[in-house]
Amino acid sequence: MAGKKDKYLWVVIVIIAVIFGGFIWYQSYSAKKSLNSKTQVASDSQGNAINENLAQNADDQSISDIADESDQPDKDYNAICENGEWYKIADQSGDLSTVSGKLRRVYPGDEATPSEFTDYLYYLEGTNSYAVADKKVSDLDYFENRQVELQGVLNPSKKEIAVSQIKCAGDETDKNLISDRNKLMDYMEANINSITPKKAPYKKWTIDTIEFVDKNNFYVEYYDAIEDDENSDIDEDTARKILVEATQSGSGYNAKVLAYWEMGEDDYELKQGTDKFENAVDTMSYQYDPDEKSWTRID
Repeated sequence: MAGKKDKYLWVVIVIIAVIFGGFIWYQSYSAKKSLNSKTQVASDSQGNAINENLAQNADDQSISDIADESDQPDKDYNAICENGEWYKIADQSGDLSTVSGKLRRVYPGDEATPSEFTDYLYYLEGTNSYAVADKKVSDLDYFENRQVELQGVLNPSKKEIAVSQIKCAGDETDKNLISDRNKLMDYMEANINSITPKKAPYKKWTIDTIEFVDKNNFYVEYYDAIEDDENSDIDEDTARKILVEATQSGSGYNAKVLAYWEMGEDDYELKQGTDKFENAVDTMSYQYDPDEKSWTRID
């Protein structure tokens, strides 16, 4: 009987030991889990903070880049051209030479481009013509179709030049010619409503562009100023065009309309006169800003 009681007592002791051991393990596991959880939270918090800092730094850098770009002044290429200032294109190594002519852009399928230059983007048309070695569109675009001087390294065997800098020359920098042209354009804007063959149907005529063939002959594109009125509900294209011959007369000009066009379905339709300069090349165009009351060279 005593042996049986001893056996039961031993079983009870084992059970108590197992329970106690399990309790100790649970306490240790809970503590470790709590510690890991806190560590993970701290790690996540630190990671989020790092990510936020990285994002903020990226934003700051982006803002800085935008600020840097916005701080860059817009270049006034017309003023640079008219003042005959050298404009840097790229650094070139070698002996520099200067050549002059008209800078042409190469357009696919343009029959006017000499065959030897069709694989280039630009070439200089002159007494001695050269391909421009630059293989990408650059600031040279702003000097297209203008009389220029190019300074760079010549490769006579390829008839090409690697451009270092460029400046306008000839009529492009003639101060008297520029001043006379501006006066003539201002006169046309001030008197367009009395020069045109027909009155404006709604409000008054205002000039959009003037395209010079030479110093006395030019095309004028104009439209009814009502189109600039935000409250206007007309859906008509009021554009018109005239070819004008103007000669100096005292402090003003004698302006004779040689041809007159009205806008058709797709393009201008000649209504009066003859377009004697329809095959003209190397014209010079200016656009008028009615708000600023100023002219900008556009071609």
